[in-house]
Amino acid sequence: MKTKYLINPFERIAGWPALLIGLCVMALTAVFGKINKVAFDGALDVHAGATFSFAASFAMQAVDLLALFLTMWLAGVCFSKTKVRAVDVAGTMALSRAPMLLLVILSFLPIVPAGLFDTPRLTVFGIVSIVLIIWMIALMYHAFSVSCRMKGTRGTVVFIGALLVAEAVSKCLFIFLLSSMFTNPEPPTSDAASDGNQTTAVVVADTAAIRRNATQITESFRQGDFDAVVVYLDDNMKKAVSANQLKTGWAQCAASLGAFEKFDWKNVKKGRKDKYEIMEIPCVFEKGKVTLRLIFNNDGTVGGLFIR
Repeated sequence: MKTKYLINPFERIAGWPALLIGLCVMALTAVFGKINKVAFDGALDVHAGATFSFAASFAMQAVDLLALFLTMWLAGVCFSKTKVRAVDVAGTMALSRAPMLLLVILSFLPIVPAGLFDTPRLTVFGIVSIVLIIWMIALMYHAFSVSCRMKGTRGTVVFIGALLVAEAVSKCLFIFLLSSMFTNPEPPTSDAASDGNQTTAVVVADTAAIRRNATQITESFRQGDFDAVVVYLDDNMKKAVSANQLKTGWAQCAASLGAFEKFDWKNVKKGRKDKYEIMEIPCVFEKGKVTLRLIFNNDGTVGGLFIR
């Protein structure tokens, strides 16, 4: 029956043809995902209402495919009784992500939630996402079964284990790359200038003011008020980072590390480089920690914000 190819097209298409088609599918997913603000920040993860660049959108697709390919290929090499071709695994895994292209196309409809409290759209988007993720997992299973020639109970167990590892690997890679979402790549250039014997003085914000601003910023993070965080950024940072980007990055931390618990002010690290004051504040989540790194300008505004 033709309908069986909806969950197992890999008996007819694999290898290089599957890889080329799969890469085209993932490229379109990246483009439409960026346009419709749908992020794929994990091998099995989908988040709506995110704000990110086209580069980040393509990077997410690349990380997801890399994690899936490596874990499935290694599982096949270790547990299959036959030779496993890397191109077959890569091609079928890329093509198995086709349901995510359908998801971002459907997102042109008014189903993407406008915010955390947009319950009707959250519900619709959640249901559609779950259905399409289940379809994708079914495709992944048949892709693994065909490319690694493993079926039955043994094949199912190995596939489930490899898929869980792929999800963990992809999330770890996203955590490692997370800080790039929050950076103004270089600190702002110095306003101090000298011309012969004339020198422009540098005014340094006092420590109390910097501490006060840092406290307000962390409190805004805790409350989820990212518009308030943006108020403390300098002009260059405001051009590079939006409130939605901060919200998305913070949500990714929670998705990976569990519920946020506190800022560990007892272990704050402080330093100074040139005219910049630097504070590194540990952020404690249920399953781990990240560090909020704030780089303050002379006037007390933030010229660099990193989460790593």
